[in-house]
Amino acid sequence: MPDQEPAGPFPEDFAADLARLLAPGEAEGAAEVMAQAARLDDQRLGQFLDRFAHRVSASAAPITAAELWELLPGARSDRPGAG
Repeated sequence: MPDQEPAGPFPEDFAADLARLLAPGEAEGAAEVMAQAARLDDQRLGQFLDRFAHRVSASAAPITAAELWELLPGARSDRPGAG
């Protein structure tokens, strides 16, 4: 593996790893959450990733975009699909 920094705030294989964990049909919604997460400051991004890791370790059930929104620090009620 080359010694270079990832292009964004997530590890290089994060998207592929996430895709394997998602419920069918959730990729587009999850991408919206990840776009918001990428805009977080380091502390809040760390909180999101910690919450995500906890969810993954707590349940083998596929993850939905709605769950990801709930893990996002400061998630707003006006997010896509809310209400």
